[in-house]
Amino acid sequence: MAQVSWVYLDDFGGRHRIGLYHGDRTGHLLLHCDALIVQVDFSVKETRTYSFFVEDELCEVSIVKEAQGFSYGFEVNKKVDTPRNRLRKSDERRTRKQMALLIAGLVVVVASLVLGLRWWGQRHKTDRLADTNLSSRLSPENEQLLAAAGNNAVARLIVVHEALQRRVFYGFTTAANDQISGRFIVPDTGIILLPNGFPLRNRDAFSVRYLPTDPRIHRVNFDEPSPETLNGYLEQAGLTQQAAHPEATPGHSRCVAQITLREKGWPSLADLIFQQAPAEQNPRHNRDTYLRLVREPEFKRIIQRECWDR
Repeated sequence: MAQVSWVYLDDFGGRHRIGLYHGDRTGHLLLHCDALIVQVDFSVKETRTYSFFVEDELCEVSIVKEAQGFSYGFEVNKKVDTPRNRLRKSDERRTRKQMALLIAGLVVVVASLVLGLRWWGQRHKTDRLADTNLSSRLSPENEQLLAAAGNNAVARLIVVHEALQRRVFYGFTTAANDQISGRFIVPDTGIILLPNGFPLRNRDAFSVRYLPTDPRIHRVNFDEPSPETLNGYLEQAGLTQQAAHPEATPGHSRCVAQITLREKGWPSLADLIFQQAPAEQNPRHNRDTYLRLVREPEFKRIIQRECWDR
């Protein structure tokens, strides 16, 4: 006689023991649940399925005839129309709806984050360009045209006094010999501080990129000074270094400026030029940035090694 049993745990934590007895010769079958007989059948010698309820779940025990003997299985039928399955399907629909809302919410959050990062990146790029460039008619579309099809020239800046007011004019010549100019207002007195952190000197020159089809669309880039302007920065840095350290020789001061240009790049020359200025006067280059520069151990060793005999 075959004897098989299963343990079924319902959704509420209940434990149920299901079992059967199946006679080898007679085929008589007895099916029980929790010590109660739920089904009796006689001469079961072919494949059959028996259904019964455990609490509100429809359970099925299958008897499958094999080539030799039988195999037995137990499962809960979650597809047939029962009150419990209708409730389960309702719960599943609600869960799917909640998952769909959750996924939609995540998509919205991710999309918002991506768009926000793109906006921030574009805004950061725009702010950076505004900090280091002087542009004319530069819409986002024109910026793309300028990047793809623009030409380069050199724009020179000239300080002009007009009716007790200072203005800075700039101009450049295109490849077609068109003369393009512009102007901007600056404070009436004091140092004219350019977006690159350097003081403006009359006739300083910088790279300008313009659209050949309409040169009025252009951008002056203060981060690209001309070689002549760069030499002026180097000379001014050496003179300022000498004025701030009269105990050193002029050669030593020039050497410090040259080492700064070589090791740190031309923007750091402004640290020498504004080495006595407070941060309020020049947030980018001032007394603090100068001290950080000259106190850097490796930079300090290079100055001591290469400028000691100047």
